[in-house]
Amino acid sequence: MPDISLAQLLAGILALSLNAYVLFGGADFGGGVWDLLASGPRRDRQRELISHAIGPIWEANHVWLILAIVLTFTCFPAVFARLGIVLHIPLTLMLVGIVLRGSAFTFRTYDDEHDAAQRRWGRIFASASVVTPILLGICMGAVASGRVGGTLEGSFGERFVSPWLNPFAVSVGVLTLALFA
Repeated sequence: MPDISLAQLLAGILALSLNAYVLFGGADFGGGVWDLLASGPRRDRQRELISHAIGPIWEANHVWLILAIVLTFTCFPAVFARLGIVLHIPLTLMLVGIVLRGSAFTFRTYDDEHDAAQRRWGRIFASASVVTPILLGICMGAVASGRVGGTLEGSFGERFVSPWLNPFAVSVGVLTLALFA
């Protein structure tokens, strides 16, 4: 049996939790993308089917993301600090997207009347379901490209924008959206 250090074991659990979030939560984000693309005479039926497919426990999938954040914070604080500093813009926007998506889905689902307010909540739900996975993929692309580990010197744009707003990271974000959908 190979010797596995505690750090390797914790990193493995972290990787498993992120994969679980992508697999389970990603399908729910994909439902929001298909909600946005629903059209034609069957549009309302498609959206109703998507709402039922997402199901009553759809927000429970964020537990995997919370586990990943807590593991990173407690087990790898230097990594957490670096990611939180360099990627604070896309991570904050992603958090806003998660909250908007959940709130909009709830307000749309439990609105008794089929009116303009329900359509507005539906658009917010669908838009947040598109933007949030792109931001998640952009963060993964920034980490994978190795641009997050550099020095924190230079202008604001060099330190906090260019590590994640580049063609590779954006393409990983678009790929993430496509995989979720």
